[in-house]
Amino acid sequence: MLVPNASLDINKLLHEAGRSHDEASKTISTTGISSIRYAHPKLFSGFVFDGLERIQQQHRELLANVDTVIVVSQTFDQRIPSVSSRIQNKLNLAPDTFCIDVIDGCSGYIKALSLAEMLEKKGRKKICIVAGDLNSTMTRNADVGTKILFGDGVSVSILESDHSTLETKIYNNGDLNNVISCSAYDNVMNMHGFEVFRFTRNVVPQMIRSHLNNSKETLDSYDLVAIHQASKLIVSAICVSIKYNNRLCDDFACEKIGNLGAGSIGAWLSQASGLEKKGRLKMLAIGFGSGLSWGLASLVVEITRNEVIYV
Repeated sequence: MLVPNASLDINKLLHEAGRSHDEASKTISTTGISSIRYAHPKLFSGFVFDGLERIQQQHRELLANVDTVIVVSQTFDQRIPSVSSRIQNKLNLAPDTFCIDVIDGCSGYIKALSLAEMLEKKGRKKICIVAGDLNSTMTRNADVGTKILFGDGVSVSILESDHSTLETKIYNNGDLNNVISCSAYDNVMNMHGFEVFRFTRNVVPQMIRSHLNNSKETLDSYDLVAIHQASKLIVSAICVSIKYNNRLCDDFACEKIGNLGAGSIGAWLSQASGLEKKGRLKMLAIGFGSGLSWGLASLVVEITRNEVIYV
């Protein structure tokens, strides 16, 4: 997990916006987010390159022999050339490395896993997924209610082909009402919080139940249920609805990081200590948000490196 060294205190941000002490405390208790990571003025590509260089220095074997690079973000700072192809060059990967940039947000990690599922069938053996956002580029001038939810950071995941099954499902319902939006013209994120909560409450538990029914499984079949870290309120509401709580870690664990969009599941994993000692774990990953889109992935994880690197 790559996060900036700098952070912003949510209590301070709310006081500066005119909120009383009681109002600020209630907001932080509801969202579960007490601080967010902040990279400004650094831009996405530079942040990613610096972070991957740090990984290479500390864990060179992790990035060796990667044959696919998938980058998922909503905060690309450059259209041409692609970030994924520049990563291929910087990591000195083979010329036939498959490289693709995907513009997506909170369910983008699931879409990256879906791409990995298809590419594995094409013979790809080691896939690097770089997912996340420098949300500060979109929230610096946003409403404080939006600004306090979204942090900066990027997750780096390595998927290696084996005999386990990776299964994904993706759903979309085009957001014609701009429930979550950011135009290229003003680059300011806008979000209708109640509509986001209602959308999540309606579609996510239903999707999970449908998956379990079709697969003839129960939630107890999984060692981990990784829910997109939108906020403590939303994660808790989903857990109550599906009657589930993680046994190995907290359901919401990004109180000092914030919502990283496609990077949030990786951020959640980075906060779960001791998973390296657990061996192979079956995980259900759940993403939802901008698009509007939602999806899930059932996969086996064996975490050999699980840490936060500060950039």
